[in-house]
Amino acid sequence: MFCTKCGFNAGDTKFCPKCGAPLGQNKSATTENTPVTEEVTNTPVSENATNVEANTFNDGFNQNANTNTTEANNGFTQPQAFGQPQAFGQQPNGGFDQAQYGTVNQAPKAKKKWPKVVAIVVAVVAALAVIGYFAYPFIYSLVSPKAKAEAALKNLGKNVDSYVDDVLENGLTSTDTQVANETSVTLNALKFNDEDYLEYLNAKTVKWDIQSDVENGEMSGDIAIVNEDGDAVVTIEMYSDGSYVYFSCPELFEESFKVDVDSVYSSYSSYSAMLGSLSSSGSLDLEQVEQYSDEIKAVVGDVLKGYNVFVENLEYKKVDNKTFKSENGDIKVTEYEVTVTKDALVKGFNAAVDALYSDKEISSYMSLLTSFSGSSKDSIKSSFESELSSFSPVSFNMYVNSKKEIVRLSITGEGKDGEIFAEFIGKKDTTDYIHVGFNYESEVIDLVVKEDGDSHDINLKFQADELDLTVASKFTKDGDKKVTLDNFSIVGTADDQSLDIELSGQSEIKEYSGLKYKKSDFSGASNIEYLTSSEEQTLALEVLSNIDVLKKVISEDLIDELFGSAISTSTGTSYTGTYTAADYGISLQINADGTGVLTSDGSSIDVTVTISDGTIVVANASDSTDYISYAVTFTDTTMTWTDSTGSSIAFTKGV
Repeated sequence: MFCTKCGFNAGDTKFCPKCGAPLGQNKSATTENTPVTEEVTNTPVSENATNVEANTFNDGFNQNANTNTTEANNGFTQPQAFGQPQAFGQQPNGGFDQAQYGTVNQAPKAKKKWPKVVAIVVAVVAALAVIGYFAYPFIYSLVSPKAKAEAALKNLGKNVDSYVDDVLENGLTSTDTQVANETSVTLNALKFNDEDYLEYLNAKTVKWDIQSDVENGEMSGDIAIVNEDGDAVVTIEMYSDGSYVYFSCPELFEESFKVDVDSVYSSYSSYSAMLGSLSSSGSLDLEQVEQYSDEIKAVVGDVLKGYNVFVENLEYKKVDNKTFKSENGDIKVTEYEVTVTKDALVKGFNAAVDALYSDKEISSYMSLLTSFSGSSKDSIKSSFESELSSFSPVSFNMYVNSKKEIVRLSITGEGKDGEIFAEFIGKKDTTDYIHVGFNYESEVIDLVVKEDGDSHDINLKFQADELDLTVASKFTKDGDKKVTLDNFSIVGTADDQSLDIELSGQSEIKEYSGLKYKKSDFSGASNIEYLTSSEEQTLALEVLSNIDVLKKVISEDLIDELFGSAISTSTGTSYTGTYTAADYGISLQINADGTGVLTSDGSSIDVTVTISDGTIVVANASDSTDYISYAVTFTDTTMTWTDSTGSSIAFTKGV
């Protein structure tokens, strides 16, 4: 059939393969109404003619786009990719499959528009795929409010994991088994109710120089009170073998003493149950912690697996992009509202339990736990879930910066009458500046921890009923071995009592050269837990006999307030003067500084006099172990001594 529009011999097809025009249903090879060129009508169809027609057919499609008419193209692109007939040597350039043998018996079908549409769609999808591959993290964080917030919370978990690893590998493990440390602390302010007590101190610095042999559990050194010139006025010499602490104070006592280490720890148990439990083993053994460091790491890792599942199941809602005006500068953040649900808690807990029970590193411990507690993995899970039966969702707000780091976490109480928050607002590292706070009605707790290079600041503030305290500390690190305490202060009021305490100091690791003292240096040491009353009295007399040493530490005014009733250092008291018992040939002179002279049968010796709690002790000034002691009473003009049998000696005070 010939095309009525272009005259092309289209064969038995519905559309002209050349121009695309629809053809009639008449299947005869010729059409009366169709003009046909002489070449076509006079050329018999033969095998050779088939090739000619095939070439003619293809030539019509292979013309250059600039030479083909619009009518001939009729909106169709030039086909280039379809198979060609392979029956004869000459291969046509057209785009339709030809019959393998004989004449062309079927013209190609008309092209539809959907292949072009599909090609465009495929191209667009491919382009988006390429763009999305590189831009996915950015796009995902934009379209999903959960992505950035979840990443920030997971990063927090990673930081905890890294911190634990660092502590276990570096913080508790020391290559130095022998260490020498020199530390000094100076009291710079001491006020109570605006009264300055610092003026009562003549020496304001405490300095200790300690050597430790960790491997053998030994420690020794000096703890000294130092004056402004840097001279030690009172020194405690000490040594410890891990079981006892041995010490002496040569300026005040002739004896040496010892105290059980366990009793020192246990003495704290009345103040803290936790310290009491620690004292049952004597101390927290860091070597044991190091021994189980792999297990600790495993447990932390397993718990963090549960934490990550918990984070993944929280509910996230993006609130806004904003600029957070922190006390350390403006920070661009994205604010999220995060809701903790029962489902998230249960899934997170279950994931942690599964990880713990499947961890080969701690499998034996988990088996022991199951055996001793009688609780299986499933029963632990169900028990936890039942505990949450009445749990209601809790929401908190979170600020996240462009690096997916948490900048602020906050939770507000009902009615917005209280808030708990934590801010991480360091510039170089968010943890270089941490601000944690709690406020509810009149109660406020505010903690700020800052790090700027080697300088560190810690400020803690408490406010509540009848309490307003600020604790501030600033210290500077100088390498790994020296720390300077620039300032430590406690300022404020408590129960209407004001206080102002300020300290400074430094600590430095020195080169270890051995222990300064050994156990044999304290031979015959008395256990201070089992001193007799006589021994205690002897010690008191020794202190009083060395009152001049104490005067280098504290002022005479304070000595008068502390020991006035014992040594009569106040000239206004009725104790000073000379008392005589003529019937016994005894006289006693008591001076204002607690010294005196005892005369008996014409012989005199220098003494120290202690009057305390109705008792008088008169000791030989050159030998404090040589003393007499009686119950004593005073009137304006008399002093009476009474011994344990009830016998008494009456003294008359001279004018």
